[in-house]
Amino acid sequence: MKTAARIADHPKARLHREVVARLRAFGSVEAANVAWLGFRENQRLWKQIVTYGLSNPDRQTKLNRIAFPETNFGGVEAALKAGNNLNRIEELARGRASLVVDSSGRYKIGAKGLMIAKNDRDRK
Repeated sequence: MKTAARIADHPKARLHREVVARLRAFGSVEAANVAWLGFRENQRLWKQIVTYGLSNPDRQTKLNRIAFPETNFGGVEAALKAGNNLNRIEELARGRASLVVDSSGRYKIGAKGLMIAKNDRDRK
């Protein structure tokens, strides 16, 4: 089983963090949408983006939401650093999920990063 540190150090997780940091540097969601055009000019970065499937417009939208979350900025940042996958981090950024904490208030670590639980109000 992979440790949390190995998951967070995976090249894909590092790329997620790098792209989100670059998107946040643009300052807004609208500017981040334009930033994707500029990413194509950086051949090294764009090759990694294509390799890990982030060139898909749906994935780009998810990364924009993660870069500028509606709620829970600290939780999104922690999950991003822990190497969680984009779908779960996006749910966290949209307020549809929350991080699981233990009795001492620390985030619980799961098999693939931090444990994220869907909010009850969204379950059907």
